[in-house]
Amino acid sequence: NILFSVLLLTAIFSARASERSLSYAGAFRDLSDAETAALERGELLVRPLEASGKLSLVRDDNATREIVQRIRTIRPNYTAEFMAIIPVKDMAQADSMLRRIAAVLSDVEGYINIPYWSKQQKTTYALFDKMEVLDRKARQADNGETIEVRQHMEPFDDFRAKYDYSLDKETLRFSAVNLDSIVYSYQHFRAVAPGNMVWELYVFCHNDGLYVYGVGAVKAFDLFGLFRDRLEPSLMGRVEAFFTYITKKIAPAEEKK
Repeated sequence: NILFSVLLLTAIFSARASERSLSYAGAFRDLSDAETAALERGELLVRPLEASGKLSLVRDDNATREIVQRIRTIRPNYTAEFMAIIPVKDMAQADSMLRRIAAVLSDVEGYINIPYWSKQQKTTYALFDKMEVLDRKARQADNGETIEVRQHMEPFDDFRAKYDYSLDKETLRFSAVNLDSIVYSYQHFRAVAPGNMVWELYVFCHNDGLYVYGVGAVKAFDLFGLFRDRLEPSLMGRVEAFFTYITKKIAPAEEKK
């Protein structure tokens, strides 16, 4: 009986483990068969994370280590990942796509045009309805920028944020962080402290494709769960809208033909 129990448990755990694998060696980990199939169909994979310390990104490079450290530092209670794979014909096309997305990220005023679907209101809004550039500094070698803005998104008060992006050989990095507290307007309480809403994007060449990895993490005060149903869709929904918009901009329809 003991031997049978051991064999049965081994079979169960082996079956569960087979459902998740390193679907793309050296890039993403712990993807289920369904998630792998979605990526192979060219879909944007979106999934919430319960354990923010275990991201799906597993590249052995400085960018990955930086992203992991930033997420761990804020100890978020709301985290979501975004992944996509875009086929490329050659490095010239990959370089063109990376430069295109850098231009989109640089146009912060254009973020206002990003559509955001409100699950609570059942309607589409602009991601931001205000975007005022306060400062813009070019990086060395003209490969990116640091941009400080004052922005507004319902249902929160205006707050300052900093956007950074850099374009290097075969890779693109983007980071966003709030510089001010994010105040929930209708209840007048500080939902997110400065530095506790982080968006990270990493686009890199790998296996004849551009791999897109994004993660949005927020450490929010939701009155011990009382306002979680309101805050989670509002905060995470906007992160999903942003990364969906950016990913679609990488490969316009005409390049897929």
